[in-house]
Amino acid sequence: MSVFRDRADAAEFIGGFFREEAVSGGKFFAGTGVITAYVLSDPDLRIVLDASVTPEPGRAFAVYVDDPTAPAAHVDLIMSADTFDALYGGEAQAVGLLMSGKVKSQGDLTAAMRLLPALGTVIPHYKAYAEKHGR
Repeated sequence: MSVFRDRADAAEFIGGFFREEAVSGGKFFAGTGVITAYVLSDPDLRIVLDASVTPEPGRAFAVYVDDPTAPAAHVDLIMSADTFDALYGGEAQAVGLLMSGKVKSQGDLTAAMRLLPALGTVIPHYKAYAEKHGR
């Protein structure tokens, strides 16, 4: 059984998490200049985080959920929604997921690697967000 009931549930939860992070300053992602797309399966969902925008109060980066107007990503990270949840929940390590093939990338993987050091700082935020939303 998947962590998410369906596409709408995944879009609401994951999109909501990133939107909340963007509003609260999103220090893990803001200012990196990287545009990252998470291309998820089971359920299918595409989320683009655009940190090429200039951070401003109330928006540290832009979030697009299944939005055709999203900018082209520097890197697409392709994985199941459950793998995404395990990664952001701290139950799996990014490098291990890439090495095992559970996460695939298209585009500039070095751009995504710039985000790795900050991933550890966002894990507690994701866990708190999940707990707040009864997950």
